[in-house]
Amino acid sequence: MAITDAATFLKAIRHDYAYFNYIIQGDRVVVEGTSSGTITDGSNWQTGRWCDVFEIRDRRIQRLFIYLDPDYTGADTTRYPWLDPGSK
Repeated sequence: MAITDAATFLKAIRHDYAYFNYIIQGDRVVVEGTSSGTITDGSNWQTGRWCDVFEIRDRRIQRLFIYLDPDYTGADTTRYPWLDPGSK
């Protein structure tokens, strides 16, 4: 998914800063986190998982990779039934 693709289905997004996990090694910084928000159809999601990998040199970001959970909005309840609030 390209970053422009994410913009087509996200209406609002909130990052859960208190639960970020930072890993720093050499010139790399990895940040893992979750977010929640609203999709353009008005439905909400809770635990979109993501990971960003920064490569830093001379105090500047040289490269950035952004990884999103393939089921970012938790809508794939067919393969992951525990995501369906009605199944509990």
